[in-house]
Amino acid sequence: MNQTGLSLSGLASFSGLTAGPLRSHYNKTLTITVEHVAKICQPFSIPLPDFFNPEIALVIDIENVPGLSRFKETTFSQEQNLLLKHKIEPISGSINEDLRRQRELIAHVVYASDYFAEPKTLEQMADDFQENYNINFSTERIYSLLRKYVGREVLQRKPLPRPKCKGSISRRPFLYFKSTVETQHL
Repeated sequence: MNQTGLSLSGLASFSGLTAGPLRSHYNKTLTITVEHVAKICQPFSIPLPDFFNPEIALVIDIENVPGLSRFKETTFSQEQNLLLKHKIEPISGSINEDLRRQRELIAHVVYASDYFAEPKTLEQMADDFQENYNINFSTERIYSLLRKYVGREVLQRKPLPRPKCKGSISRRPFLYFKSTVETQHL
């Protein structure tokens, strides 16, 4: 996606895949199949063994990928027509800037602070970030930002003990923390 400038749905469409499974792989909620990898590699002339070889840096010559320029132009035109037809305003720079600040704050808190030395719930984090950094987060936004750190095993999460839960067990909150020797007993 970085080399071609395609969105996730654009990459899926250009490769002949549906966006759902590719999005699930991208979000690390589903393991990608070799067949899907092969479908992604095929239009970019990437040999499958090269894709799986960590010693080979994959470079896509986007100027020589058959149909890529035309596909991007068509996709861009369709998106612009959809925006005009439905009078949908593109996301403003200030919203993008806020989202970027949120991502950077979470990365800073995870990697450069001891904030997660003590386990925290999403609600605690939302309150702390508002109070300490004057940034409003929804618990859903914090959850989505933390998923990649849990997936990379930088952070751990454990369900809150049952007696401390409010509401149904199916909505049981998690405690997020950095994996250290002291917190292993949680």
